[in-house]
Amino acid sequence: CEGISDSIHWEGIEIRRTGGQHGTCLIGKKMGPVSGYILKSEEEETLYIVGDSIWCPEVETAIKENQPDVIICNAGWARFATGDPITMDEKDIEQVCLAAPAAKIIPIHMESWNHCRLTRNELRNYMKEKGLEKQIIIPEDGEKISLWK
Repeated sequence: CEGISDSIHWEGIEIRRTGGQHGTCLIGKKMGPVSGYILKSEEEETLYIVGDSIWCPEVETAIKENQPDVIICNAGWARFATGDPITMDEKDIEQVCLAAPAAKIIPIHMESWNHCRLTRNELRNYMKEKGLEKQIIIPEDGEKISLWK
């Protein structure tokens, strides 16, 4: 990301860039680097914006090292006509939940593009089957959610 190669401090907030994988194999290479961000402040909870990534070692490491309170994931199981997914599917979101059991997980980017194959209802049902439904918040398009006071 131009402007943040590692981290910056802005008005009491540390913004740290993280990596990820926007797909695997040839698709992942063609999609280029991923920029996720950790936002930390002494006055607020820690936020992790994963960005366009699948579940991968970089995401797992960012969670382990930063222990975020809230994680926003681009889900939707986006994919092209060929190749593997380029954003998280329900199993990836499950892994995020398991890696950060105390965090609120907010999957977004579903049903917003024609290449997103995972619906909100499918994800809700999957998370319920796994007993993780209380850990996630799945906003509707345009819905505002409040996590902090």
